[in-house]
Amino acid sequence: MKRIVTVVATAAFTLFTSQASAIDWESDVATATTTSSPGPWQVRGNTWVAGLFAKNGDWFEVQDLEADGKSAFVMWELRNDSGVLVRGGKIWMTKGNGEGRYQNKNFPEGYNLKWRACAGDYGSTWYDAFSCTEYAYTEV
Repeated sequence: MKRIVTVVATAAFTLFTSQASAIDWESDVATATTTSSPGPWQVRGNTWVAGLFAKNGDWFEVQDLEADGKSAFVMWELRNDSGVLVRGGKIWMTKGNGEGRYQNKNFPEGYNLKWRACAGDYGSTWYDAFSCTEYAYTEV
């Protein structure tokens, strides 16, 4: 019985970890102060942060709106037309309150993008879920 439990537990762990690490999560620091995108911009914002995405050129803008010691960031996921996660990551804005920066990504046409802006500790996985905006969805 112990052997069966061990085999089942090992199989479950292998399945879970292979799905969880199927992609390499990207981490960027938004540095551009201008963008070549004419918009239109899809906007998600609240009291603490704002995130914007322009489908034309795959540009993100990340804005920090609160002097709270946290960094603003956009977290995003890209899925193919079958719903399979193919890319994902965070774009950090580390310049402080009242600042905003841009980051360009290159997404395949026809894929589905899910993203939102949040505040957190730069370089860590911690973030304040209450600071997050609603998710935005768009086909790129």
